[in-house]
Amino acid sequence: MQIPQLHVGAGTAAGPLTIFPVWTAGRGRLGISTGLHADLAVSELGTGAEVGQLTVRNNGKRAALLLEGELLEGGQQHRTCARDVLIDAGETMDIDTFCVEAGRWETGQNTHHRQARRAPLNVRAELAGAGSTQSGGRRQEQIWERVRRFDAARGPSATSSLPEHLDRFGSRDRHRFASSVPEPLEGQRGVVIGVGGQPLLLEVFGTATLFRRHYQQLMDAALLDAALLPAATQSTVPMPGQLARDFATIAGSIDFGEFYSEGVRRHDSIRSRNVMGIRGPVIAEGMAVRLPSREPDIAHLSCWNTKHPLMEAL
Repeated sequence: MQIPQLHVGAGTAAGPLTIFPVWTAGRGRLGISTGLHADLAVSELGTGAEVGQLTVRNNGKRAALLLEGELLEGGQQHRTCARDVLIDAGETMDIDTFCVEAGRWETGQNTHHRQARRAPLNVRAELAGAGSTQSGGRRQEQIWERVRRFDAARGPSATSSLPEHLDRFGSRDRHRFASSVPEPLEGQRGVVIGVGGQPLLLEVFGTATLFRRHYQQLMDAALLDAALLPAATQSTVPMPGQLARDFATIAGSIDFGEFYSEGVRRHDSIRSRNVMGIRGPVIAEGMAVRLPSREPDIAHLSCWNTKHPLMEAL
């Protein structure tokens, strides 16, 4: 199983970012909801709150896709989803999370709210390979450290809260680059994002609708990363399109193996499986689904350039 054929369009510069539209040859229409169109209720565990897990119930009529890096705000502390999860209509399940607010543990606050906001790329980069052998405790410490970079660059948050930094950015600074962010194009299903002249992320969805549900939140989060870049990088010339196309070629060559292998989950009429693959410097993770009488489809995939400086330190 591989990503359907990718086509990368012309890039647009937005500050130190270069944004390239991506189309795929996938079949489209998967019958799942996501973003703010997914009716998901999020709460602390009924057996007692834990940093690394939350309970999610899908109150909608269709299976819902919750993305890695999606922020789950409120409760005893803000969290981010560790990996893609597909939750069937009416299903309740516990999901893996990481904390993005090191300075608060507010006992008795059990309900979370969702704005479908995404963590900045600086933080999401640490989630790449979250299902690997690296200990959850070590990865959690690194995520807190990445959030603290925003405290140092943009002024401290009282609780080292990632959502608070996104709030500040939205109210004060978004206008600096936001006008340069292109509107999604007809049929577009993904983006390649270059940072500082190098490709960092290719994120692609199984349908144009799924992509549009997350595009603005993805761009807002990525623009916040600009606050962490050195001044010299802020004026970097736009990333050449050939680098974006080369990056997409590597991502498109990754083989995720047979769909029906360990980890397949059965929903009402859909089967789902988390997928991960590596080819050269690119690590790809996401969610594949199989509808009745169809071959498996990639519902969502994030492909990271592990050689980019953002994957290590800024």
